Amino acid sequence: MPRAGHGASPTVRPLAFSAGLRGRFTRGCIHLRADAPLATLSSALVGGGFGTAQHFCNFYVDKHYAGRMPSADLDRWLGQRDVDPAAAIAMMTAVKLKRAALHSAPLGRRERAVLTLATAGSGNAVDITAESADPGPGAGTINVFVFVDACLTPGAMVNACLSITEAKVAALSDERVVDAGSRTPATGTSTDCVSVAATQRGAPTPYAGSGTELGRAVGRTVYRAVRDSLRGGTEHCS
Repeated sequence: MPRAGHGASPTVRPLAFSAGLRGRFTRGCIHLRADAPLATLSSALVGGGFGTAQHFCNFYVDKHYAGRMPSADLDRWLGQRDVDPAAAIAMMTAVKLKRAALHSAPLGRRERAVLTLATAGSGNAVDITAESADPGPGAGTINVFVFVDACLTPGAMVNACLSITEAKVAALSDERVVDAGSRTPATGTSTDCVSVAATQRGAPTPYAGSGTELGRAVGRTVYRAVRDSLRGGTEHCS
C-alpha cells in the first residue's frame, strides 16, 4: 500500500493568520498547527462533523492509492507525526503538494483574520447537475482548509461551507474546468473535502454568507487559493 512520505526535515513557520497558526510543508504532508484548539466543521474522514481540532493535515498519496481503510491509514500517518487523531482533521490528496496555495484576508481591523489553504486538481472534475455525473479517470481532488478568527454559531459554520462551495465553483468556472463526460462546467470533483475552523473569539455571529463581511472574506480567499492551486500553486514544499 502506498505510504504518505514525509520528505526532508521541514521548517515550521508562522502563517498569515491573526490567531496563531504554524505550517510545516513537505512533499508528503502539509501540517498546520493552531496555537490553541479551534472549533471545526469538516467533511474529512478524520475529524469529520462538528468538533475541535488543533492539527490540520493534508497527506499526499500516489494517484493509484486504493486503500481499503483510508481513515485507518490517516490515523496511522498522524501517529507517525505524533499527532492524536482525536485532535486532528486529516485529508488526503493525489495533487502534488507543491501546488498548494495560501491566501489571507482582513476582517474588520484585523488584517489576517481569514486564511485559506487549498490543494486543487481537476483530473476527475464533475458537474453534479449532469444527468450522468461521472468523473473522469484522472486523479484530482479539491481540499480546502479555512481558518477564521471569529465566533461562529453552528449555523454560521454551515453557512461558511456554503460560501466555500460558491467560491470553489466560481474558481472552476473561471478556469474553464469541465466535466469530461457531459462537457458541461464542472462544479467540483468527486472527492472534494472541506474544513472550517474558528477561534470562537469575539461576539457570536449567526451568518457567514455573501451578505456578510466574513462570508465575502472567506469567498475571496477560497476563490484565489483554488485558482492558484489549479494553475500550479504558490506554496512550495520542501
